[in-house]
Amino acid sequence: MMKVVLVDDEVPARAELHYLLEQFPEISIIGECRSGGEALEKVPLLQPDILFMDVHLRDMDGLDVVQNLQRLGVNSFVVFATAFDVHAVRAFEVNAVDYLLKPFSLERLTLTIERIKKRCRNNERELAETISQLMAQAGFRQRPRRIPATVKGRVTLIDPQDLLYVMADGRYACLVTEGKAWATTYSLQEIEERLDPAQFVRTHRAYLVNLDRVKEVIPWFNGTYRIIIAYPGAPEVPVSRTYVKALKERLEL
Repeated sequence: MMKVVLVDDEVPARAELHYLLEQFPEISIIGECRSGGEALEKVPLLQPDILFMDVHLRDMDGLDVVQNLQRLGVNSFVVFATAFDVHAVRAFEVNAVDYLLKPFSLERLTLTIERIKKRCRNNERELAETISQLMAQAGFRQRPRRIPATVKGRVTLIDPQDLLYVMADGRYACLVTEGKAWATTYSLQEIEERLDPAQFVRTHRAYLVNLDRVKEVIPWFNGTYRIIIAYPGAPEVPVSRTYVKALKERLEL
């Protein structure tokens, strides 16, 4: 969930943007400001993830407001919203993520939200990489003892011993532990390279399994198999024909 604050001295414009943002389930509007002065007072306390800022406020220039907020330690993604495009260059000088022209449209706003989500994923990945580098510098073995997973911008380190299996989820991999699934910013191939090959084996193009958590291997259709995980309620993991031989060798079947 991304927290949003709107800053605009025009009630109709705020209401329109508020309505459009409500169409996005990942957005939570936590505040509205009617002036630059109010924004300087409230925003540092609210610390939103995204700040929608009108350029032309009655009391202040919106770009000046953003610069002052940044000096106060506010690191929100900034989206400028205005009826004029003459300040676009200055807007990007303060690292604005986008620049919306009034009247707003749902299609254009969707592009803005997708751009911010992409920035978030990149930032989370950079943080996870930094943690991995620090672990290596501190003398950890090359294959990290724990794997970074991201939840709402926070990084949680998952012990491979706690993994039941890992599965592909679109472009990224999902770590499955007892009763919980953890999103990552790594591909399944990248996760496989980080895990101990003596403990984890590929069973399918979309699955890696912790051999220590395999309870049963059941023959399935057309030369494939299914794995029963030693955890109540865990779904069966597929074994495609491509990986059957390697799995049998590893389990000495």
